[in-house]
Amino acid sequence: MLFGSPEYNRSIPGAFKNAIDWASRPWGQNSFDHIPAAVIGASIGQIGTAMGQQSLRGVLSFCNARQMTSPEAYIQFSPAVFLDDGEITDDSTREFLRAVMTEFRTYVEMVLTVLPRRRE
Repeated sequence: MLFGSPEYNRSIPGAFKNAIDWASRPWGQNSFDHIPAAVIGASIGQIGTAMGQQSLRGVLSFCNARQMTSPEAYIQFSPAVFLDDGEITDDSTREFLRAVMTEFRTYVEMVLTVLPRRRE
């Protein structure tokens, strides 16, 4: 699962945290247990999502999600780089995101090989 979030007051939005909390309940039926996960974010600052991502990683650790820890993806948002429809106009940003997603795909395959999801 790829988690993308803006940073709110050096953390994640309350509604996002609440959704994760609900999906981790009831006790013993945590939807994130052993699930491969990655964290990504964008902000207008150079590393604005760093604190939000750190907060999110703590929540996902408690939920026992298997997090990809590298590469880290702190994306600086700019209207010159991201068009209104989401198209990326900057080649280096596009290639970086492509590399992150390729790495995440490989990571998901590795995690699911070792920890296959239980079917109930």
